Amino acid sequence: MLHHVKDLSPEQRHAAEILLGRAVSEDETVSIKSLGFSTVAPSRLSPDARIEALKALKERLARPKGSKSDAEEEAAVNEALRSTRPDYRPVG
Repeated sequence: MLHHVKDLSPEQRHAAEILLGRAVSEDETVSIKSLGFSTVAPSRLSPDARIEALKALKERLARPKGSKSDAEEEAAVNEALRSTRPDYRPVG
């Protein structure tokens, strides 16, 4: 359900601003949706694998730019996305 900020009570507006982490203006519309725990897909990686993936990402980001071509980097990112989201299709 959508709510126009101008129609919210001061308490509701304050709650929306806290949840959004910013002030909202009178001409905005907000929608807050609750998702059950089962709606969020759990990670397919073990905690140790997630730590290793994070370490590898940090190492990659620490390398000087240009050590790989843009095409190679994009291919690596797309491969990683497809491995965790089989239905992923690159945009563009």
